[in-house]
Amino acid sequence: MESVDQVMTLPDDWWRRLDVARRLSEWFSRHLLCLFVSYETGARSFLKVYTGFLLYYLDCLFWVTAGHVIDQLSELLSSGQVEVERMRWLDGCEIPGAEAVVVHNRELLRFSAFSQGLDFGLVAILGLDAENIIKGGRAEPMTEQIWRNLDVARPDGYYLLGYPDPWIEHGRKRVSNSQVRRYVRAPLSCLPLSPIGFRSVDPEHEFWDDPEGFYGKILPFVEGEACQPESIVGMSGGPVLSVERDSDLQIRYRLFGIQSKWWGSKRLTCAVPIEKVVGFMEERKRSAQAGSSES
Repeated sequence: MESVDQVMTLPDDWWRRLDVARRLSEWFSRHLLCLFVSYETGARSFLKVYTGFLLYYLDCLFWVTAGHVIDQLSELLSSGQVEVERMRWLDGCEIPGAEAVVVHNRELLRFSAFSQGLDFGLVAILGLDAENIIKGGRAEPMTEQIWRNLDVARPDGYYLLGYPDPWIEHGRKRVSNSQVRRYVRAPLSCLPLSPIGFRSVDPEHEFWDDPEGFYGKILPFVEGEACQPESIVGMSGGPVLSVERDSDLQIRYRLFGIQSKWWGSKRLTCAVPIEKVVGFMEERKRSAQAGSSES
């Protein structure tokens, strides 16, 4: 990728260049965190990689994802037919043996707002898990600076980030005569996104159901659609980030939303706006404080 000075002289679609997206995805990846779960059911083994990102808010470290992702996790963890073998926080997602931060409390302190009409969810990461993730040196939570004052943003473009299921590789590798190690690799996808206006509620298609949602179309790279997944299933819960070049010759990015829905045949996606998420969390905080003061 070019230097920052060179990026400033590129044409308006600079952010749709494959080399730029790849370099920026390395930059953004420190905010991303996968939850890896391997489990058995009916004498068969399965694994799943869930997309999410780190956010520091209300003096707590959260893993943020889509609400329906949290609901899927809850169903998995509460099923009497499922035996969870391993749960790991993957901060690099190309780790032999999926050896990252062990999830010590497999119940997960989790919350989903999906049933309340807001497709976002989170897990509070506490204690040793939080300490290990932060001290690992690679992960960096997003802070309020990234999502506040979105009204002053002048984006050149947007990206959707996450770990698509079609790209996930897993298998076994013999490391000695007596040891076979399982591995999982989940490359990060960074897809150019162009915002589109809300069309109107369509009872025939649930995709158009939120007038306040962030709707966008996934664009090909300048070089074409190569290096893009055919499906973004698995990227639910990934962040939608804007990028812009400012007058100080800096590339700035901001958090606009959390990916929630995908219309594959039209390459359309919908994200929950971060303002709605933060507003919901602040309202819950005020309610909790009011309840505490009354007691």
